[in-house]
Amino acid sequence: MSVYLIYFCHEFRDKAGHIEYSKAVKPTLEGTGAQVHVAYTDFEVLEGDKEVQGVVVIEFPSFEIAKKWYDSPEYAAVRGHRIRNSYTGVLVEGGVTPLMERFPHIV
Repeated sequence: MSVYLIYFCHEFRDKAGHIEYSKAVKPTLEGTGAQVHVAYTDFEVLEGDKEVQGVVVIEFPSFEIAKKWYDSPEYAAVRGHRIRNSYTGVLVEGGVTPLMERFPHIV
């Protein structure tokens, strides 16, 4: 099942680092089957109080492949450039969980 890596950029604190990251990240994705669907296109924040300056959505064939890429030495070597800026990153599996199974810890 496909999984999606979603990054929300909240603040650019290191513009030069972001430029380096943008140049270096694409080769790390080669051979993973990943597809970049969104990368800093126009957007509108509809809810939430945290500023968003950019959004990235990358689809991977599986959770395992995405985690292997994220933990790879190739990506680890470049992700520091992104981390120096302010991001929230989420890896989410595609699909819909049935309503009654979404929050089992809440009665």
